[in-house]
Amino acid sequence: MIRGVVFDLDNTLVDSVETIRQAADATLRSKGFRGVDLETLVSVMGLTIFDLFRRVEPSIEEERMEELFLDYKENYMRFIGSTKLLPKARETLEALSAKNLKMAVVTTKSRYNAVKVLESFDLAHYFGAVVGFEDTDDHKPSPDPIIKAASALGLELGALVVVGDTDADVAAGKAAGAVTIAVTTGVTPIHKILEKRPDYVIGNIMEVERIINQLNSRQD
Repeated sequence: MIRGVVFDLDNTLVDSVETIRQAADATLRSKGFRGVDLETLVSVMGLTIFDLFRRVEPSIEEERMEELFLDYKENYMRFIGSTKLLPKARETLEALSAKNLKMAVVTTKSRYNAVKVLESFDLAHYFGAVVGFEDTDDHKPSPDPIIKAASALGLELGALVVVGDTDADVAAGKAAGAVTIAVTTGVTPIHKILEKRPDYVIGNIMEVERIINQLNSRQD
């Protein structure tokens, strides 16, 4: 029986591509590094901001990463206005909440920034847990953040559906033993997502409710 849903945040519930690009670009340029173009950002979508920094400038020393991250957190707030709520995201969360399903967000962005995004759209109250990159040593595609979210919700992994727009989301969910739903609202090429063999692929996040209904009806 499915009793909970773990959502990715960026490009699953919100369109944040431009916010991430602008914030990372401003951060790196302010320190004399090259800026961030969309192609580079897409290549690491679903991974952490540190992966993006390393992709742009492989020579960045580890000791500078924390400084860059702190600047990035501030810059993210400067550009948060570029983030948009994706169509039907609110309606989906409301429908799942009405079914008493527990929900969490698992993201590779900082928990602070994730909560700020959720609060800006009045979505934070839907979630019993928000797991950011600082909450686990290993990040998606590792299952560890999903395991952390399941524990926070008080649910077994087999009672979870994991919803995300990247191959990393699917890989993390499958490694954790959850049902995986890939949503094609992001910028990750579909072939990369399909390589991870998600249980379901949808184009509209509202279909999450239908899939959960189907899964639970089989166990009635």
